[in-house]
Amino acid sequence: MRDDIPEWLGKPPHRGSEAWEIWLMQWRKYARRELKDDAADNPEFDYGLLSTEERWRVNLRLTIKENIEAGREGRHPPEVSPKSVTDLNHAAFVSWQVGRSTRTQDLDIDTTSLEQWVAKRINARRQRIAHGIRYGFLAGLGAEATAPSWSTPDYVAAYEAAWEMGNCIAIETDPR
Repeated sequence: MRDDIPEWLGKPPHRGSEAWEIWLMQWRKYARRELKDDAADNPEFDYGLLSTEERWRVNLRLTIKENIEAGREGRHPPEVSPKSVTDLNHAAFVSWQVGRSTRTQDLDIDTTSLEQWVAKRINARRQRIAHGIRYGFLAGLGAEATAPSWSTPDYVAAYEAAWEMGNCIAIETDPR
């Protein structure tokens, strides 16, 4: 939860109550007008109430889901930006590779260049996220979910998002 909620607005009441709906309406109006926060209208980002780190994890989850699906559908990989390399860019490429692996194991120019790009830009945090994506997806496809190798929030968020996508695919393709 953000820590810059104005005093005049007070602490949020219990969710789901009538007081919550009134408070949320006032918060969203304030966040849109004063903070210029686009997330005030987005339930994925809890209407702008998430902290910066929580927003990053939501972005990670959305990036993983979007790019696993893109890889599964055979779309081209995300654009490689030589100037700006972020952990989210890295997660997008790994997710695309994971999604593509459900279609084919054949190597092509996209896969080869992307693997080289990912390998050159790996660091400890990106490795944790990539591990979470790969193992979460495999666990979702049919294995039992296991205790995470790391308990960091970025690893857990990546694992859970990939697990959810793998689980959806497993349910979708179950012949029963």
